[in-house]
Amino acid sequence: GVRRLGLGGIVTAMVQDATRRREDFVRSFDAVLADVPCSGLGVIRKKPDIRYKPEEELRLLPDLQLRILVNLAETVRPGGVLLYSTCTLLRRENEAVVEAFLGIRDDFAPEPFALPGPFGAAPEGMATLLGYKYDTDGFFICRMRRRSS
Repeated sequence: GVRRLGLGGIVTAMVQDATRRREDFVRSFDAVLADVPCSGLGVIRKKPDIRYKPEEELRLLPDLQLRILVNLAETVRPGGVLLYSTCTLLRRENEAVVEAFLGIRDDFAPEPFALPGPFGAAPEGMATLLGYKYDTDGFFICRMRRRSS
Protein backbone atom coordinates (compact mmCIF):
# COMPACT_ATOMS: atom_id res chain seq x y z
CA GLY A 1 0.00 0.00 0.00
CA VAL A 2 2.76 2.48 0.87
CA ARG A 3 4.54 1.98 -2.48
CA ARG A 4 1.26 2.01 -4.40
CA LEU A 5 0.43 5.40 -2.87
CA GLY A 6 3.90 6.77 -3.62
CA LEU A 7 4.72 7.21 0.06
CA GLY A 8 7.93 5.16 0.13
CA GLY A 9 10.49 6.94 2.30
CA ILE A 10 7.72 8.95 3.96
CA VAL A 11 5.75 6.21 5.71
CA THR A 12 7.35 3.25 7.44
CA ALA A 13 5.20 0.39 8.70
CA MET A 14 6.54 -1.61 11.65
CA VAL A 15 5.35 -4.49 13.76
CA GLN A 16 6.07 -3.98 17.45
CA ASP A 17 4.44 -3.75 20.87
CA ALA A 18 2.82 -0.30 20.92
CA THR A 19 2.63 -0.34 24.73
CA ARG A 20 6.44 -0.39 25.03
CA ARG A 21 8.50 2.77 24.82
CA ARG A 22 11.27 3.03 22.23
CA GLU A 23 13.80 5.66 23.23
CA ASP A 24 14.89 6.16 19.62
CA PHE A 25 11.32 7.21 18.74
CA VAL A 26 10.80 9.85 21.47
CA ARG A 27 9.73 13.15 19.85
CA SER A 28 10.68 11.79 16.42
CA PHE A 29 7.51 12.02 14.32
CA ASP A 30 5.45 14.88 12.88
CA ALA A 31 2.35 12.68 12.73
CA VAL A 32 1.44 9.40 14.43
CA LEU A 33 -1.61 7.21 13.78
CA ALA A 34 -2.80 5.24 16.80
CA ASP A 35 -5.14 2.71 15.16
CA VAL A 36 -5.68 0.72 18.33
CA PRO A 37 -7.17 -2.74 18.91
CA CYS A 38 -10.88 -2.41 19.59
CA SER A 39 -14.14 -4.33 19.90
CA GLY A 40 -14.77 -3.82 16.17
CA LEU A 41 -18.47 -3.10 16.61
CA GLY A 42 -18.30 -0.57 13.78
CA VAL A 43 -17.58 -3.36 11.30
CA ILE A 44 -20.06 -5.89 12.70
CA ARG A 45 -22.07 -5.99 9.47
CA LYS A 46 -18.97 -7.28 7.66
CA LYS A 47 -17.79 -9.46 10.54
CA PRO A 48 -20.87 -10.69 12.43
CA ASP A 49 -18.77 -13.09 14.52
CA ILE A 50 -17.55 -10.03 16.46
CA ARG A 51 -20.70 -10.30 18.59
CA TYR A 52 -19.25 -13.48 20.13
CA LYS A 53 -16.07 -11.91 21.51
CA PRO A 54 -15.66 -12.73 25.21
CA GLU A 55 -16.92 -9.96 27.51
CA GLU A 56 -13.72 -10.11 29.57
CA GLU A 57 -11.64 -9.36 26.47
CA LEU A 58 -13.86 -6.38 25.61
CA ARG A 59 -13.73 -5.06 29.18
CA LEU A 60 -9.93 -4.85 29.06
CA LEU A 61 -9.75 -2.90 25.78
CA PRO A 62 -10.06 0.71 27.06
CA ASP A 63 -7.06 0.23 29.39
CA LEU A 64 -4.97 -1.21 26.55
CA GLN A 65 -6.08 1.58 24.21
CA LEU A 66 -5.10 4.23 26.74
CA ARG A 67 -1.69 2.63 27.37
CA ILE A 68 -0.99 2.59 23.63
CA LEU A 69 -2.13 6.20 23.22
CA VAL A 70 0.00 7.42 26.15
CA ASN A 71 3.03 5.56 24.82
CA LEU A 72 2.63 6.79 21.23
CA ALA A 73 2.20 10.36 22.46
CA GLU A 74 5.87 10.26 23.45
CA THR A 75 6.82 9.77 19.80
CA VAL A 76 5.10 12.96 18.57
CA ARG A 77 7.27 16.04 18.10
CA PRO A 78 6.10 19.30 19.68
CA GLY A 79 3.65 20.83 17.20
CA GLY A 80 2.94 17.38 15.72
CA VAL A 81 -0.33 15.49 15.32
CA LEU A 82 -1.59 12.37 17.07
CA LEU A 83 -4.58 10.68 15.42
CA TYR A 84 -6.55 8.20 17.54
CA SER A 85 -8.69 5.78 15.56
CA THR A 86 -10.98 2.83 16.27
CA CYS A 87 -13.54 0.84 14.30
CA THR A 88 -16.03 0.79 17.15
CA LEU A 89 -18.88 3.04 18.23
CA LEU A 90 -18.59 2.50 21.98
CA ARG A 91 -18.02 5.65 24.04
CA ARG A 92 -15.85 3.74 26.54
CA GLU A 93 -13.38 2.93 23.73
CA ASN A 94 -13.59 6.31 22.02
CA GLU A 95 -14.42 9.56 23.81
CA ALA A 96 -13.73 8.10 27.27
CA VAL A 97 -10.23 6.98 26.24
CA VAL A 98 -9.52 10.40 24.71
CA GLU A 99 -10.78 12.15 27.87
CA ALA A 100 -8.60 9.95 30.08
CA PHE A 101 -5.61 10.60 27.81
CA LEU A 102 -6.11 14.37 27.90
CA GLY A 103 -6.31 14.16 31.71
CA ILE A 104 -2.85 12.59 31.70
CA ARG A 105 -1.25 14.54 28.85
CA ASP A 106 -2.09 18.23 29.05
CA ASP A 107 0.44 18.95 26.29
CA PHE A 108 -2.09 17.63 23.74
CA ALA A 109 -5.39 19.19 22.70
CA PRO A 110 -8.09 18.11 20.24
CA GLU A 111 -7.84 19.95 16.93
CA PRO A 112 -10.78 20.66 14.60
CA PHE A 113 -10.60 18.99 11.20
CA ALA A 114 -12.79 18.32 8.17
CA LEU A 115 -13.52 15.02 6.51
CA PRO A 116 -14.15 14.80 2.77
CA GLY A 117 -17.53 14.37 1.15
CA PRO A 118 -20.68 13.96 3.21
CA PHE A 119 -18.88 13.55 6.53
CA GLY A 120 -18.22 17.25 7.05
CA ALA A 121 -16.45 19.12 9.82
CA ALA A 122 -15.34 17.86 13.21
CA PRO A 123 -15.13 21.12 15.18
CA GLU A 124 -14.43 19.35 18.50
CA GLY A 125 -11.56 17.37 16.97
CA MET A 126 -13.57 14.12 17.10
CA ALA A 127 -15.80 12.39 14.58
CA THR A 128 -17.90 9.25 14.71
CA LEU A 129 -18.80 7.79 11.33
CA LEU A 130 -22.03 5.84 11.55
CA GLY A 131 -22.47 3.03 9.06
CA TYR A 132 -26.22 3.40 8.65
CA LYS A 133 -25.88 7.12 7.98
CA TYR A 134 -22.98 7.09 5.51
CA ASP A 135 -23.07 3.53 4.10
CA THR A 136 -19.62 2.87 5.49
CA ASP A 137 -18.09 0.98 8.37
CA GLY A 138 -18.41 2.61 11.77
CA PHE A 139 -15.30 4.52 12.88
CA PHE A 140 -14.15 6.99 15.48
CA ILE A 141 -11.37 9.50 14.85
CA CYS A 142 -9.81 12.08 17.16
CA ARG A 143 -7.13 14.47 15.96
CA MET A 144 -4.90 15.98 18.66
CA ARG A 145 -2.00 18.38 18.35
CA ARG A 146 0.95 18.45 20.72
CA ARG A 147 1.66 21.92 21.99
CA SER A 148 4.90 23.43 20.75
CA SER A 149 6.15 24.58 24.14
